[in-house]
Amino acid sequence: MEEVMAGYMGESIIVNGVYSPYTEVATRFYRLRILNGSNARVYNLALSNNADMVIIGNDGGLLKTPSSVKEILIAPGERLDVLINFSGNAIGTEILLTSNEFGNGGAAQGKQRFKIMKFKIASIVTDIFTVPAILSNVTAVSASSAVKVRTFEISNAMEHHGVPMNNGMQMRHRINGKLYDSNRIDEAVAANTNEIWVFDNSKGEEPHPMHLHGVFFQVLQRSGGRNNLIASETGWKDTVLVMPSETVSVIVPFENNKGKFVFHCHNLEHEDDGMMLQYQLS
Repeated sequence: MEEVMAGYMGESIIVNGVYSPYTEVATRFYRLRILNGSNARVYNLALSNNADMVIIGNDGGLLKTPSSVKEILIAPGERLDVLINFSGNAIGTEILLTSNEFGNGGAAQGKQRFKIMKFKIASIVTDIFTVPAILSNVTAVSASSAVKVRTFEISNAMEHHGVPMNNGMQMRHRINGKLYDSNRIDEAVAANTNEIWVFDNSKGEEPHPMHLHGVFFQVLQRSGGRNNLIASETGWKDTVLVMPSETVSVIVPFENNKGKFVFHCHNLEHEDDGMMLQYQLS
């Protein structure tokens, strides 16, 4: 029951299928392309020597400009492109990629600091690379261009699996009170229009990484909880983390890729429990 409610965490962290991995590096910049492929675990990535990590890309490609951070929160389904500079370290130095503790992650998330992988300095080289000031051209989509605002209630307050509600339904992971039905269209969207979708977890107790199929979007605003967007949420996204007590608004340019698509929580157990709906683009 607890695995369904919080999502399956497991007890071993693997990278590219390897437990306790390490790789040898030289004293230069490296580009890490990161996917959080875990069922449910949210990571707060950091380096053990407190060095900067430079975010240059996310789900939808390169950001407009790079952003240096000490920690990066990444939820299941999210992707990152990150630069790490190993220059200035002596041969034999070991630097760990860790996941640090973080707050407001519900009962099961952010309570531990743990190691993910090890980088070992194996050679000294001269690196002339510099991080570009401009990475790509990302044009902001104006909120005023939206023809419709849709709100999706994802709080699932009092999420106790199997406990009957007054109307006889079980308390399960839902969106707007509905469970997934492949034969039902939940939202009808007009092609070549912009819409604002609002994911409301303001009364929730668990994180929900919300993912839309078929489109990329831009994150407009977060209220409650962290109350701000983070560096990796600029540019184009298809998955956004909505923590307990947060409401997140995104603007979605629906183009002409007509058809039936799902949107869902990217916590695998939440999705399998029914936290997924369908939209029809026509």
